[in-house]
Amino acid sequence: MTTRLRSSFALLAVALLGPHVASAYNLIGGSWPSGSIRVSVQLDATAPTSPSLPLTDGSTSWNALAFGAASDWNTVLSRSQLALTPSSATTHKFGDGASDIFFDTTIYGQRFQSGVLAVTLVDHYDDDDVARVRTREADLIVNRNLGQGWNSYRGAIRSSPIDLRRVLLHELGHVLGLTHPDESTPAENRQITNAVQNVAAVMNSAVSNTEALQTDDINGVSFLYRTIVARPIVTKPLATQVVNVASSVTLAPTIDGATPLADAFHDYIWYFKAAGTTSFEKLFTINSPTLSFGSAQLSDSGGYYVEISTADDTVLTDPVTLTVNPIATSTTTALANLSTRGVAGSGSSSMIVGFVVSGSRSKNVLLRSVGPTLGTAPFNVAGTLGNPLLTLKNSSQVTVATSNAVWDQSANLADIRAATSRVGAFALTPSSSDAVILASLAPGSYTAVTSSPTGGSGVVLVEAYDADPERDPTSRLANLSSRGRVNTGDNLLIAGFVVSGPGPRTYLIRLAGDTLRSFNVTGTLDDPILRLFDGRGALLRELDDWDSPKAAQNGLSAAFAQVGAFAFSDRQESAMLVTLPPGSYTAQATGNANFGTSSPTGVALIEIYEMP
Repeated sequence: MTTRLRSSFALLAVALLGPHVASAYNLIGGSWPSGSIRVSVQLDATAPTSPSLPLTDGSTSWNALAFGAASDWNTVLSRSQLALTPSSATTHKFGDGASDIFFDTTIYGQRFQSGVLAVTLVDHYDDDDVARVRTREADLIVNRNLGQGWNSYRGAIRSSPIDLRRVLLHELGHVLGLTHPDESTPAENRQITNAVQNVAAVMNSAVSNTEALQTDDINGVSFLYRTIVARPIVTKPLATQVVNVASSVTLAPTIDGATPLADAFHDYIWYFKAAGTTSFEKLFTINSPTLSFGSAQLSDSGGYYVEISTADDTVLTDPVTLTVNPIATSTTTALANLSTRGVAGSGSSSMIVGFVVSGSRSKNVLLRSVGPTLGTAPFNVAGTLGNPLLTLKNSSQVTVATSNAVWDQSANLADIRAATSRVGAFALTPSSSDAVILASLAPGSYTAVTSSPTGGSGVVLVEAYDADPERDPTSRLANLSSRGRVNTGDNLLIAGFVVSGPGPRTYLIRLAGDTLRSFNVTGTLDDPILRLFDGRGALLRELDDWDSPKAAQNGLSAAFAQVGAFAFSDRQESAMLVTLPPGSYTAQATGNANFGTSSPTGVALIEIYEMP
């Protein structure tokens, strides 16, 4: 299995027995610099007392098995070679820059998971936890606890004892930068849930009758180590730019005469010095050959340069300045409606839309939770919630209204039809179990909860519309929020909203995951990523952690306080201040997939606040 043990390294393990299944190698993300890969072999010094030597295949030491496995890999390596050295040491430390192979009963104090034979801890992260293409250290730990015992032999795999030689062959593949191909989704099947590839490889996640390197294994290390790692040359530097707020900006150097690539041989770290400050900081969440702002903001003003690295070399571009000029905004511009698509269930997995009716007058609000209609043409969404229940509550959690089981059996159906036409909402299927509420609401805070009355779950679209016959600028919807479950594939949490008025306005958009635990929400989304799109689907902004850049934190914290938003307890939440012209926008919540084969899932909250 491949898991993330802690923030500074990746842990890779091989398990006992499993299906032996031919397609494409899978990479951890880094490789070693050219030359010798020095590894200390401490198997003899840490070996179990049984069995006695020589082993079944005639090996007179445990260390010899590691040397033999390394020799097999070295025959297919070019610019680097495994250079193993025997050692009598019995102490080890991960993070010291020294690579070791040894037996132990734990993984530096953490228990081996059941069935795991050995693990390799690979460090290709810098001191700020940024993944690099240059590997710095790899420790290979063999599980000494196994009741089946260890030995070395040839031929079919046995349930007892375990063949250490083929396990070491597998684990040294991890040391070199390969991971489990049979646990990776092939490119042509990325949209298919649980799709995996069938690969003939010693690098598969479970030991099998395969005891020698296969074509896929050789292709993988050949890709990493037969390619000469040339020193990057900046042939065209970054360009200084001056733009207005909401303009599209791209910073991109030319490397080796071409636009740089995002590949297994190059990585990129961008540095930023905010306007009015004196020092650069690392934008540690960005590893891209280009830095793009689909909608530049005042906070983007400042200096920039990029560090380009290969396994062997690192070069820096000269700093340049991006100046973002302000534009006029309008305080009469308002949020006209909110629509959220996601998976709704029950309990913490219910979908909750929050909003504020501002001003001193009551407002007509149309609320819809659409499930059954989404499953029909022209939408044809799979897995919709068949019977959404919509409950509207005020700030005291008193129920204001509840939807009918069949939407067009509502007592105020004529008003619902008129409001639906007025706001431009699509028609619902007659006699369907979609949920609708039309209510006149006094100023205050409200939550519309969509749940399954039968305990099921499914995809729904929840909508909140300003349904006044005539728009009143003194009474409007404000501070929209959507809470729901973020899944993978098409089942993300997506909040669409409309900015309506005579000119641009500034908004605070936030995405909270684990901070919601403070409000007794369970199953929260860890490390969410917030993306903002315009009505044409163009990416305007993307943010992983709200503490990068650090220069923006004070302004964001002040904005939190200004609109009355709760403080974040987790640095991995997302927040952005953006000035948006009138139009349609979409805020999308996903989990960070950098440290696994798929994005994490969980409950998250998207919030959209008008800035005064």
